[in-house]
Amino acid sequence: MKITDYLPTGRENAIPSKALADLLGFDTVRDLQKAIERERQAGAVILSTCSDGGGYYLSNDPLEIAAFIRTLHNRANSTLRSLESAQAALDELQGRGREVGD
Repeated sequence: MKITDYLPTGRENAIPSKALADLLGFDTVRDLQKAIERERQAGAVILSTCSDGGGYYLSNDPLEIAAFIRTLHNRANSTLRSLESAQAALDELQGRGREVGD
C-alpha cells in the first residue's frame, strides 16, 4: 500500500491526519506520520498543511509546492536555532564542569 495512492490533489482537498490514519488502518496518527516520512524519503512529494484543519495532499501546482518548501525551510531554520542554543548550553555546562572538577 502506498499512501500516495489515497491522497487527493490540491491543498483544498487535504485529508486530515486522523481521517487518513483511519482510512488506511493505522493504529495512531504517529504511525501514519512515520509511514509518510518513509515515502517522502523514498521520493514521494507528499505535501501537508496545518491551516484549515490541516491534512495531507498531492499537488501539481507550483505555488502549493513552493509554499510547502517555504514551510519546511522555516521549520528547519527554527530547529537549527534550537539545536544551536542547546549545544551552546551543553558546551557551557561542560566547560563549567571541567573548571569545577579541576
